[in-house]
Amino acid sequence: MRRTDTNLQHRRRSGVRMKFALSLCLLAVMAFPQAGIAAGSDNLMQDVFVLDPIEVTGRMQEDNLDRTTAIVVEKNRSNNVADYLVRDPEISFKRKAAMGDSSDIISIRGMESKRIMLNLDGRNISSTGMSGGNYIDFGTIPLDNIEKIEVIKGGSSVEYGNSALGGVINAYTRRPTEQPHFSAYATMGGWKDFYDFHNVRGSYAQKFNAIGLSVGLSHQHADPFLRNNDYDSFHFNPKLYIDLPWRAELTLGYNYSQTRRGLIRSNRNDGNPASDANPDVPGYSSAIDSNYPTASGESFAGGSPTPSMTVIGDGAHWTKYRHLMDFTYRQEFLETAYFEVSGFKNSESRREKNYADVDARMQIKTKKPSDFNPSKTQNGDLVLDRNVIVDNTYGFKFKTGVTVLGHEIMTGVEYKRLTPGPITVEYVDENYNKAGVNKWTGKMDSSEAGRPATVTGAFLADKFSITDSLRLDMGLRYDSFSYSPEGQDKHLLNSQLSPKIMLTYDFTEHQSASLALYQNYRTPTIPELYWNSQASSRDATVNVPYLVGKDIKPETARGIDAAYKYSFGGKGFLKLSGFYYTVQDYIVHKPVYVNRSPSYQAWAAYNIDAEIYGATLSGSYDLLDTVTVNAAITRQDSKKTNDPADPDGVMDRLEYIPDWKGTLGTTWKINDQFTLDAVLTYVGQRNYYVNTAQLRKGTLHDYATLGASLSVLAHRHGDSGLLLGQQLTRRIAGRPTATAARTAC
Repeated sequence: MRRTDTNLQHRRRSGVRMKFALSLCLLAVMAFPQAGIAAGSDNLMQDVFVLDPIEVTGRMQEDNLDRTTAIVVEKNRSNNVADYLVRDPEISFKRKAAMGDSSDIISIRGMESKRIMLNLDGRNISSTGMSGGNYIDFGTIPLDNIEKIEVIKGGSSVEYGNSALGGVINAYTRRPTEQPHFSAYATMGGWKDFYDFHNVRGSYAQKFNAIGLSVGLSHQHADPFLRNNDYDSFHFNPKLYIDLPWRAELTLGYNYSQTRRGLIRSNRNDGNPASDANPDVPGYSSAIDSNYPTASGESFAGGSPTPSMTVIGDGAHWTKYRHLMDFTYRQEFLETAYFEVSGFKNSESRREKNYADVDARMQIKTKKPSDFNPSKTQNGDLVLDRNVIVDNTYGFKFKTGVTVLGHEIMTGVEYKRLTPGPITVEYVDENYNKAGVNKWTGKMDSSEAGRPATVTGAFLADKFSITDSLRLDMGLRYDSFSYSPEGQDKHLLNSQLSPKIMLTYDFTEHQSASLALYQNYRTPTIPELYWNSQASSRDATVNVPYLVGKDIKPETARGIDAAYKYSFGGKGFLKLSGFYYTVQDYIVHKPVYVNRSPSYQAWAAYNIDAEIYGATLSGSYDLLDTVTVNAAITRQDSKKTNDPADPDGVMDRLEYIPDWKGTLGTTWKINDQFTLDAVLTYVGQRNYYVNTAQLRKGTLHDYATLGASLSVLAHRHGDSGLLLGQQLTRRIAGRPTATAARTAC
């Protein structure tokens, strides 16, 4: 009876929150007069970032750009895409390092990486992942060769399914023209020394008759800010455009990145090198090495928690090699119609190496002295060498569209085969890897490639104007997935139809509002499928007892997005938006408590129910012809229920979602040569599980950062330019962070 009452109250609260999000936008709409005008093309659910400080694109001058529909971003103020996306109050990052860490975890409106689709020229470049997890690698976007980025928040777009519950980030490379384009950029700065990190990148684009070439490349390096967490990355991205007869084009793309990242070593003097989850242990807040901040350590992802993977020594690192290949054939016909056929192939591997720290290894208690013999392994000896084939995914897509009788009709189908690879253990130090209390033999076996998962989708959309002032976007999407868990005699098969509808109304020339209602469907990822198959199995050595027999289900999300926008005659805009998502069978992927040694925890993926809701007020205004001020603030909250790993509801919210976030910035174009830019960012408190075994809730404190940059245009000729600048960034509240100086050319 109590459970029924609780669910009833939960539904009532859900209805109140939905009404609250909608009321914010509708009240703002009602406060202004209404008059019908010709419908515009502004999509209030989408933000467009145009990345060029001097010339927006080869086809559109900055003076003619509608500032109410696009935001001009000077890419020379950022080391990567994440550096300026984080200024959006509805976008948050959880970072492990101060600079250049490709494992940044992004969230849009509380939806993290695996619920966000990152596309480069229409090609998805998010990693499929394997047993280690999912991520978005921003190092694979050649920033200097990008001219525009679209951020679609929420799931209102019918074209994107499966992993696009939280939104879509579309990056577009600069298309080559007969006029050559060249750019070069470099930064240098640090936290202890001026040269702790550097970032060098460049691009080139030009068209030679029927063939166009576009190339972007970059190199980043950072000395360790946290203990052992050095970083080095190289990226190369050539693209070929070939004009074909009968208004057709063939595009061939290749994207290569090589990244070396040192694993963070524990710098807490608590006597536990493999786990730093308990702040009550003496020494938790004191540093082992005073040259680095106190921080918890990392382990190599995937596999059993053996000492060779969890007791990290100096020099421990992984090196990731990533090859992304794709093609697109586009054919235009009948003046208003087209079709596209595209395909892609991912090839990603990760080489992992760990080196011995004998003193740290001795802190792991053993029953028998013969389990680990410190005389047989010396500090710095190689104790793990493993090759992980992370991603061999491939897929195809067909899309066609036509404009007829005022209707913009689009339809398409897509197929993806999510394919992980094998794990090959090249070497393991069996002495270092032994521990009697944990029953480790010291050996580590290789494993064959995991089972693939098949994802298919189809979509149909129509966009048209009902009146001069009212537009309707509507569509229907079908998604399905198929997967057979390893070692289990069963087959998971599921599918879903997802309807979507969005109304946009222009009240006057300067104000409009949109309301989107939709359902979305997300199929489980390879890591989620793998760890659920382990947790739900009958194998008592790896399962989670209360998850046995509970197969993972796809997520079904129902969402409402509402937005109102008022423009100030080309001088700026004010925008108010609200959102509410309820996600049935929300998938959680994390370690949970089990009453089983050695670690008393097991990785698991399982379903709960969740709600995410909030509202955002943002705006920009040109105070003078040379001074622009922009500001935004968002309030977000969430609710989770039916969590079998937390039956008492110790944590009633999703982890790491900030309650408040705000930004305040200004851009001052001092003259034709000098531009000053500054931004103040505030991030509120975030809740998280301090310890999954004890189910303790912790709070990350709020903080604020202030960043400023001064850019100098030293020389410009044709479509090339020389840009110099210096940037200073400092955290002004909360824990201290690094100070960085930047020079660009």
